[in-house]
Amino acid sequence: MPCAAGPHRAFAVASGGLVCPTHRPPGAAVVTPAALELMEALMSGDWAVADVTEPKSQRETSGLIAAYLQWHLERGLRSLRLVERT
Repeated sequence: MPCAAGPHRAFAVASGGLVCPTHRPPGAAVVTPAALELMEALMSGDWAVADVTEPKSQRETSGLIAAYLQWHLERGLRSLRLVERT
């Protein structure tokens, strides 16, 4: 079945990130528009946008990225606690 046109707001770690509503697995997180904007800024290196993003969106994005990394690395990231404290 073909995918719907984006932007997509469901984030499925095991599926590799954002997925369309047609292919959204159970348990996929719904990402806020602000967090999507931050993810795009981080991927493109747009630090001006990333720096002014609200802390709530930064935490949401950080959690999604951490989950993605840990899933694909097949291990926990002990250093995340240190990074989150700074």
